[in-house]
Amino acid sequence: MKGRTFIVIGIALAISNASGPAGAAVSVAQETASARIQALSGGLPTVSLLPLPARTDWPGGPDGHEARSGTRILSKQRTWQPTPAPVPAVRKTTTEESKRSYLAVVDQPDIQERHKIIADEVLRLLPASCTNQIKNFYVRYDKPERRGLAGKDTIIVDGTIPDEEFRAVLIHEALGHVFDLGCLQGSPLAGNSIFKDGNEPIFRNDASLSFYRISWTDSAHQRAGAKAEDFASGYAASDPFEDLAESTIYYVLHNGEFTQRAMTNTSLATKLKWLQTFLPVAPVSSGALSAAWDGTVPWDATKLAYTWKKPAIVARQ
Repeated sequence: MKGRTFIVIGIALAISNASGPAGAAVSVAQETASARIQALSGGLPTVSLLPLPARTDWPGGPDGHEARSGTRILSKQRTWQPTPAPVPAVRKTTTEESKRSYLAVVDQPDIQERHKIIADEVLRLLPASCTNQIKNFYVRYDKPERRGLAGKDTIIVDGTIPDEEFRAVLIHEALGHVFDLGCLQGSPLAGNSIFKDGNEPIFRNDASLSFYRISWTDSAHQRAGAKAEDFASGYAASDPFEDLAESTIYYVLHNGEFTQRAMTNTSLATKLKWLQTFLPVAPVSSGALSAAWDGTVPWDATKLAYTWKKPAIVARQ
């Protein structure tokens, strides 16, 4: 995508060199992977988890909801014009609605009121500098093939899915992909890393690299020895970008299960620590085990049931 804007996030890259198996030469500071993982996971033991079903048995099946043609936005979608939303029945506007003020990118005439409310609430969880990065926000009512698509400054969401799923998909796209690709960008002066989002480089001082390196050697290859249970969901194992986005929604909406799984999995413990350090949003549930993990890895975290309580915005130094 053209016109890439670089935003410097004032965050100390406390875990900028987290990596996978010991001996992998991916740390800029040349720190050992085992020492970094041990520090970030708080010394959590690694034990065998319950057997996982084959990929074809995952709930939701193998079909994902993101484009992977080198970017989160399909090329044919880049010139897409939104289909006008169905005209709702005339009703009186409530006092609350009349006083509601939406973000400009959300307040569009072709977006239904209920979707404006959800989108405005989710997007306001991002820092203002990140929210301002979003130039295009579309809700499609023609039942598109993909439920959600996002790049660093554009989000498209299917408006025909249930409200709970709409919110979950939007969290995946906004707090996952937009935050990752649009807010934590690093600087070209640092040079290119081995990771790329399509043709766009990920710079060596991009904070997201320390997440990618936990389970990935580059944009297409998992680390040797990586297992299905090292990922928040089956879809997270698609590439490092989906890994971060699925981990984000799992952290925000299913923090109890995430915390429980991280107690016996070093990779998940390191990913959890990264989210606690960099993501400017607190989870809906606390670190306490609000829900027990049943021992299986879900295919798609956006399909999991949850109870919504608007999370707090976390102040970062």
